[in-house]
Amino acid sequence: MAEAELWSQYGGDKELVAGVVDVKGRSIETPEVIAGRIRTVLRHCAPEKLWLAPDCGFSQTPRWVGVKKLEALVRAAALVREELS
Repeated sequence: MAEAELWSQYGGDKELVAGVVDVKGRSIETPEVIAGRIRTVLRHCAPEKLWLAPDCGFSQTPRWVGVKKLEALVRAAALVREELS
C-alpha cells in the first residue's frame, strides 16, 4: 500500500490488481480494514480499472484462514461498492 500513489503517475489506462489482503499473517483482517486499503487504492485508480486480490498466493496459508480472508475481502468490496453507488 505504501506505493499506491505511483499508480497515478505510471498506471495510465492499464488495469490494476491490488493486493489488499495480507496472506503472511494468520490474523483475519476485518472487512473495514480491507475496505480502507481499497479506498487508498481508489485515490489513485479508477474503480472500473481496479481488481482486488490477496497480496500473494495462499499456498502457505491454512485453508480455513484463506477462506476467512477471502470472505472478508468480498464483504469489503461490497462496502466500498455501496459507497461508490
